Amino acid sequence: MEIEKIIGRRIEKGRRRKGLLQHELGAAVGRSESWVSQVERGVTALDSLSMAERIAGTLGLPVHHVLAFDVRYQTTPATAPARPSVPGPRTTHPLSSKQSSDAEDSGTMLRRSFTLGSLAGLTAAIAGLSPDARAQVSRPSGGIVDRATVRELRSIGASYRRSYKSFPASSLAPVAHGQVQLVISLRPKDQSAHLRNSLLAHMAEMAALASALLSLDLGDPGQADAYMDLGYQIAKEIDSQELAALILAGRAFRTTYSGDPVGGLDYALAAVDTAERGASVRMRAWTNAVASEMHACTGEHHGFRTCLEQARVLLSGEMDDDRWGGIGDFDLSKADAYEGSNLVRLGRHAEALRSLDKALGQLSPEMLRHRCTAYISRAEAHAGAQNIEAACDDGHAALTLVAQVQHRETLRRVAALHRSLRAHKTVGTRSLGEHLIDTRTLLKTSGSTV
Repeated sequence: MEIEKIIGRRIEKGRRRKGLLQHELGAAVGRSESWVSQVERGVTALDSLSMAERIAGTLGLPVHHVLAFDVRYQTTPATAPARPSVPGPRTTHPLSSKQSSDAEDSGTMLRRSFTLGSLAGLTAAIAGLSPDARAQVSRPSGGIVDRATVRELRSIGASYRRSYKSFPASSLAPVAHGQVQLVISLRPKDQSAHLRNSLLAHMAEMAALASALLSLDLGDPGQADAYMDLGYQIAKEIDSQELAALILAGRAFRTTYSGDPVGGLDYALAAVDTAERGASVRMRAWTNAVASEMHACTGEHHGFRTCLEQARVLLSGEMDDDRWGGIGDFDLSKADAYEGSNLVRLGRHAEALRSLDKALGQLSPEMLRHRCTAYISRAEAHAGAQNIEAACDDGHAALTLVAQVQHRETLRRVAALHRSLRAHKTVGTRSLGEHLIDTRTLLKTSGSTV
């Protein structure tokens, strides 16, 4: 069944449940009645992720439901061989109607389905690095992929990467994995050089997205590392400085927050060097911001300032975002958030509050993950400045967003904040503790390891 018709029926049902007429829904999202009618009949496709978000918000529906993530990309059929495999689900999407009716909750299924496979055979098969690669992945029906299909796939991938800013991790991680499986089924090594590289670039971008979700949101560093390894091997295979820089910066976060800040700084500086050799302007800016954070984690104020100012200089110039392969977005408001968070790490709380106030005033409302981390950083700054109630207020704001995007790292930071504040025994600290327990309980039933 065409995906547009599935999406159209879901929008129509949501509209009727809300008691809205087609012209009323159209007015709410800035489109005509006839456009809504065509979308509901599956004649016209949704033209952007932002439009899907507006419709979902108006109808009170999850965006992943409106976009039919549960049926859009199924994983490899059960008839496919078990090896070689990729890290990720071997079941259908955990949010499908069939799976949601099972006795096992979606969180348990998600954690069970992300199992580590052998990357060596997979990389050989997709990249053509070994003479017997054809025997390592079953050949699906079909052969050559046309350029239009690959362009559409890359466009879909860009939407998924942008959606990191606001989508729940337990919904987006299986989709990223599904895209990896989809590229495998298209057999990149059988395509022309240009299409092969484009397919592999998409695969590496989706591997990076899955890695970020597994590491920061779903609490599975082992699987995150496996996806990083896959992405980096592909980046080297296709000689992509953009993707190599993205993966190295991800490694910087993983290494630093696993207890090795010096090693994390080494990875961050390698990401900066790699980006300088041919990555997009925004990637060069972001890797400098990552390096600024790693400098702050090692207590190096000069390095933090130098890298962050370089990021700002790059963001103030002309962009080439058709080449941006990063996750989410990175702009000057996010640079302000980096500055504030880094100043907290350096113990400069009054300066941090000014930067974080500015960042939260400028970060767009849909950047839920970015706002989530900015709120916990400002809460930590308030705590350092002994503004206990303000710290609790920002802790509440961070937890509200954690419940929406399932950002485990922020949950961990709020828990640490509460431990540092609970000795004050105020109404605010008690309330924050209750909110923390409620959020943990919620995430346990929604697919995020806590």
